[in-house]
Amino acid sequence: MSSEPIEWFDIPSVLGRRAASILGLSKVPIVELDDSHRPLILAHLLALNETDRRLRFSYALGDAAIAKYVASLDFERDSVFGIFGRDDVLLGVVHLAALNEAADGNTPKGAELGLSLDANMRGHGLGTLLFQRALRRARNEGIEMLFIYTLMDNEAMLRIAHKLNMRVSTANGQCEAHLRVEPASTGSMVREFVDEQLADLDHLFKGSLNQFKRWAEEL
Repeated sequence: MSSEPIEWFDIPSVLGRRAASILGLSKVPIVELDDSHRPLILAHLLALNETDRRLRFSYALGDAAIAKYVASLDFERDSVFGIFGRDDVLLGVVHLAALNEAADGNTPKGAELGLSLDANMRGHGLGTLLFQRALRRARNEGIEMLFIYTLMDNEAMLRIAHKLNMRVSTANGQCEAHLRVEPASTGSMVREFVDEQLADLDHLFKGSLNQFKRWAEEL
């Protein structure tokens, strides 16, 4: 029997191993975030410098605007996923935001993807992992079209779009990438369920371990 760990992602296994090695982990669990994670999401986004804020939001949001964005996140309508480091700090976040459906009902059900990564974590495949996780959710939620809106100089985002075989168009310094999403299958539903269970267990374990360390330091 092979000694290789079970890969969690629909990408080449070498990418998952590379990203895991950067974090000092055997796997890279991606956790679905909820209302309780708002303070951590806010801290993650506030840590972005002016250039990174511009690339994430297409213009450099100030602290107050970022706080307003985080407060407006609708976890019932949208899906938000994150990668945590060992110290329970968010290293990357992807936001799968549902788009308003056209009144005529003829427009495909769509969603927009937004990604942010800690500056020290870029170039190791984490962005692709987060996008793959969001794509799996979109597929299982019946999303038909995925969109990315970004700046032409956001090379990292455009590389990810090309990896996912998204069609990219440019105009006036802006880029739009879109992808027609395959319908859900039994396999995709099972895969997401397994992802969720393993990620939740891993996050719970790390949280308990950090709490134990803090308790031990107080002795």
